[in-house]
Amino acid sequence: MTEQLPSSVQDFTQTASVAWNDTATRRAWWRQTVRSLLVVGLCAAWWVWYAGTTVAVREQVVLLTIAFFAYSAFGVPLQLLAELPNAWRVRRLLRAHPWQIAEDPPRGVSDHPKARDVSAAWFEVPDPAAPERQVPLISRAPLWWVRRMKPDAPAERRAQIARLWYCGLPGDEVVIAASRAKERAPRRLRHQYLRHSLLPEHAARTDVPLPHPSRSALSHPPTARTVRRRLVRLLIVLVLVWPAVLTMQIAVVAGGDSDKVGLFALALLFEVTLLPFHVFLIVANRRMAGTLAGHPWRLVDCEIRSRGKAQLIHVGDRTLLPPPHTQLGAGVTQLWIAGHPHRRCVVSVPGGARPVRVAMSTTDNTPT
Repeated sequence: MTEQLPSSVQDFTQTASVAWNDTATRRAWWRQTVRSLLVVGLCAAWWVWYAGTTVAVREQVVLLTIAFFAYSAFGVPLQLLAELPNAWRVRRLLRAHPWQIAEDPPRGVSDHPKARDVSAAWFEVPDPAAPERQVPLISRAPLWWVRRMKPDAPAERRAQIARLWYCGLPGDEVVIAASRAKERAPRRLRHQYLRHSLLPEHAARTDVPLPHPSRSALSHPPTARTVRRRLVRLLIVLVLVWPAVLTMQIAVVAGGDSDKVGLFALALLFEVTLLPFHVFLIVANRRMAGTLAGHPWRLVDCEIRSRGKAQLIHVGDRTLLPPPHTQLGAGVTQLWIAGHPHRRCVVSVPGGARPVRVAMSTTDNTPT
């Protein structure tokens, strides 16, 4: 493994193959994995014991019950959905690639020029294939890493990531770990996907023909099918689901069964919170259809970046914001647009089959 490390770094693991052969690495992986399993097992054991105990005993452990309830609601899903899958992915890469080590590499928590997400954290490390060239490792780092990567972080925290361990494919996925400068064992093993974190270096080609400018965007068959399908789904739910909820409430009231008051309250909660949102989606879909009916599709060059979970679409000197949790794709460099980008408009990936209503960002655009 020594020949793959930067020339100024020693081979601490004393192995000539993959990182998993290093005893300290396996110990660090087992420590993290067993900790997650213990947390899940302890919560499961508590609730099994709690279900079989008496009311008198339960009254004596109220505070513990509240603590276990809070952690079971937030901590256990975190372990099952994040930490344990992370451990499996870490092990997969450690068994296939050797460690690379970088001493105090350049790092930051935002604004890397090549990052698709402007708020993503990053390291710059030597490329394993060409150590004289620096490559960025850009990803959404956990809070523990971010606190130590900030420029104003205390020296003690920065010292905990003075030595960066990484293995894998810098352009696809890697495992990163950290240690102090004099430590020879990695800590905090994290798997990171990098394949969609960089801006594309070359514009993506599209061979989809653009509709004639004299035709409205809504007359384009793929666009019309998508808009119609979305509206039909919303109307079906409006006509079938909500009347069923109302019927259930009427049945509860007519039956006079006090034991089903909770069911009535739950249905009322759904109506108060979700029904207005459902109506809003129908109105928004109709407005998007109106925009598409009044404007043709136009092809524009764009650059798509992110800020956290929100995407930023740069078209010329304007920045457009799609709805939350809407992703237009990682390698898109051209879009179809209908409407005026200075106001609300509709964009789609080339082909027109995924129309999305966007608004001009009020924080990223300077007034003209």
